[in-house]
Amino acid sequence: MGLKMQKEFSPKDIARYYDVSEDHYIFFWDLNNSKALHYGYWDASTKNFRQALANINRIMSDKAGIGEGTKVLDAGCGVGGSTIWLALNRQANVTGITLSDKQASKGNNSIVSLQLTANAKICVNDFTRTQFPSESYDVIWAIESVCHAADKKEFVKEAHRLLKPGGRLIMADFFLDKVPIGSDQKYIDGWAHGWAVPFFEQAVCFKSLLSEAGFQGVEMKDCTENIERSARRLYYAFFPGWIISKIYNLFHNTTDFSKRNVYTAYYQYKTLKKGLWKYQMVYAEKE
Repeated sequence: MGLKMQKEFSPKDIARYYDVSEDHYIFFWDLNNSKALHYGYWDASTKNFRQALANINRIMSDKAGIGEGTKVLDAGCGVGGSTIWLALNRQANVTGITLSDKQASKGNNSIVSLQLTANAKICVNDFTRTQFPSESYDVIWAIESVCHAADKKEFVKEAHRLLKPGGRLIMADFFLDKVPIGSDQKYIDGWAHGWAVPFFEQAVCFKSLLSEAGFQGVEMKDCTENIERSARRLYYAFFPGWIISKIYNLFHNTTDFSKRNVYTAYYQYKTLKKGLWKYQMVYAEKE
């Protein structure tokens, strides 16, 4: 595996990160409307940020061939943005899993209000060791969630187990493009650990994990230019966010994640502009 500064985060730590950061996503990321916790996808036809957040669902579902009746596991579903989109727009049968009880409850409430309970549900589960039977799904779907795995190999093995023969893995996530040193490593770690990410994997190493697990036709597409506007938007949010967080922290007993999260908006963009990481869309098939 690649060089990394790994920090231990338990499933409870990761759930807590998303629980305490929810207000940030609501304020800066249109969470209540978009239900999205990801960067989105900008192309020539994208008119606004909300559309960019939905675009990634369209791009990935087209690539994975998701249609009516396709059984999908949304691994790391957050509050259910992709789960709902796939059920509503592709008539897929989607199970979303998250480590957070709060996210699962919020997502299921949205599913009920949209009358999608026949096609979608969300439960609390760990995507590295689920309790689902082998060969249960046509597609394993993951947007910016696999980075949270302490051992990416465990996710890859579990995804391969859960897929039916001919099934597809489709992902979008952050991957290191260079080995960071000195202050670059400090910025990468500050960003990663502020988001409860133990380490960011190198793309070449992740591709090897997929091949070793038995996946075929592995593709990794560099989509960095398609998320740069969102990364810049997050960077601009750092400056008012820093002021707000300083005032807030004076009057509230906040957690480490609450205190550090604002700095991740700065680190993610600075490391992107230095070319330390790329945003990759990953596709692979089970033979």
